[in-house]
This record gives sequence, structure tokens and C-alpha cells, in this order.
Amino acid sequence: MRLKSGFAMTHLLVAAESARKAYELEQAKADEWFDGMMRLVPVSVVMSGAALEANANELIQNLVDGTNDLPVTAQQKVGLITLKEDRSGNAKKRYKRLAELADKRDDFGSEDWRNAKLLIEFRNYFMHFKPSWSDDDIDNDDLVGRPRKKIPVVRGYETNFLFPHGLMTYGCARWAVQTVLDVSAGFAKALGVKDQFAVPALDFTLP
Repeated sequence: MRLKSGFAMTHLLVAAESARKAYELEQAKADEWFDGMMRLVPVSVVMSGAALEANANELIQNLVDGTNDLPVTAQQKVGLITLKEDRSGNAKKRYKRLAELADKRDDFGSEDWRNAKLLIEFRNYFMHFKPSWSDDDIDNDDLVGRPRKKIPVVRGYETNFLFPHGLMTYGCARWAVQTVLDVSAGFAKALGVKDQFAVPALDFTLP
């Protein structure tokens, strides 16, 4: 019996669980809420980013294996195998290349994909974190300006330590998870395959 491993679903379940805990902590308004948010929200962001990339890799493998509803030619299969083994570039580039190989079209300039690009950058920020002082001038950084238009900001952190401390909110965790769900659903539809996160037994609904 052959079994195929995959972590996209597990990654997103962890991200959603952390987001729910962040919601509960935010609602409780406990004295230690911010320390809790500093532990929970980055987990949602990092694991959502991991789920986004893992989902692309699993879609590629499914096409190579012929385990979905989209047939591929021998030439396309060679390209998919090459893409599978190529570890360069980010998740969005893998999705774009996958669409090209499958001869499908998706709107990579849409709001969903803009969120995906931001999520990838946010995830990378945490993965390659560089310490900063509270008076460091990072407010003009593009990575700071864009999230604050989409994500609730912690009161008192609007200027000093805005990024990432000011974004340690349930709204940020929820945004990260929802971004993956939106991108996955839209891309699966464009590709003509089943959305891997659309599993009735699993509930990714967040408050």
C-alpha cells in the first residue's frame, strides 16, 4: 500500500487554531493578552504562508500523479516534474508557473493575489526577523503601509513598533488564514480541480 504525505491541510489547521485562540484571548482582555498575541499571531501568519506554498506543491504532485480531474500531456508532465523539483522563487511564482504549464488562466493581479503576496512577505519577515529599535524609521516601508490598511492595529503601537508588534491582533491572524482559503478556492476553480481545503469534515470558519 502506497501512502502520499502532504502538509498543506495540517499547516492551515494549525494557523486556524492559533487564530481562534487569539480571538479568545482578545475577547477576554486579560492582562497578559499582548504576550499571548505575540505567541499566537506569528504562528497563524507563518503557518498560513507555509500552507499556501504546500498547497501549490501538492497540486503539482496531484497533476503529475493524475489523481484529479485535469488531464495533462506527456510534455506538460515533464514541465510539472521540473517545477516540482525547483525550489527557487516564492509561492506565487509557483502558482503562476503551474497555471502556465496547465494552460490555464487566473487573475494574478486580483485582491486575493495581492493579499497572497503580502502574506508571503509577512511570513518571510518572521522567518528572517531582524531586530529593530522603537524609533527606527520603518513606517515608510511598503510592508508596513499595506498591512495596516487591511489589519486592525493594536492601540498604542500606531507609530513605535507598528510592524510587526502593532499588527499582533486577531484580525491579522484571521486575514492570514482567509487569504489562503480565498487563493486556494479561486485557483482551484481557474485550474478546474477540486479545492484541497474544501473538505466538509474540516471547518476553517473563524469568528
